Amino acid sequence: MLIAFDNENFVVADKPSGVLSVPARDAQDPRPCLGRELQAQLGAQIFPVHRLDFEVSGLVIFAKTPEAHKLAQRWFENGDVDKTYQALSRPWKSGDAPRSWIDWRSQLVRGKRRAFVAPHGKLAHTRARVIHIEQNLWWWELQAVTGRPHQLRFEMFQHGSPILGDTLYAGEASSTVDKIGLRAVSLNFSRLTERLGLPEELRVPDLQWP
Repeated sequence: MLIAFDNENFVVADKPSGVLSVPARDAQDPRPCLGRELQAQLGAQIFPVHRLDFEVSGLVIFAKTPEAHKLAQRWFENGDVDKTYQALSRPWKSGDAPRSWIDWRSQLVRGKRRAFVAPHGKLAHTRARVIHIEQNLWWWELQAVTGRPHQLRFEMFQHGSPILGDTLYAGEASSTVDKIGLRAVSLNFSRLTERLGLPEELRVPDLQWP
């Protein structure tokens, strides 16, 4: 775990894969938890603003005060923070790699294990493009315009490019335990009028595989 930013209002960490963002519902769950580790390290209570799946790495932000927490949650709910991810997949079976931005929209419902499309689902909007091709692999850049559970994982599967290691969504199995080819590499706050000391952008190193 690496702290990417820390001030009186927020702490932002680079979560490794194989670590929970927040404690599991089962109090006996033995998996490591980023929120608990940060709270112990800082010696103060913190409040999760958003979260990443257990298997996903990258930037996660926690607030240090109830006031900062309430404001930051509003930023994410209103789509005021630009969230950029990188993902890794095999090439499409037919068709060229989309080098320009494409938009994916679905009405998503989060089931017990997987997300699925349904008329009563909430709008999930994703922007995607391929930024690099190497050794029969496509490296994607994804922008989560909305923040629905499993949004990026579902959309990659739905559009014929399941994320490597993401066997829940038909992805190719990996020898790397508790890791899928998905990483939150950037949080951009530049559209906010008041950032409470946050920089315009926070960025971590690119996705590495395996």
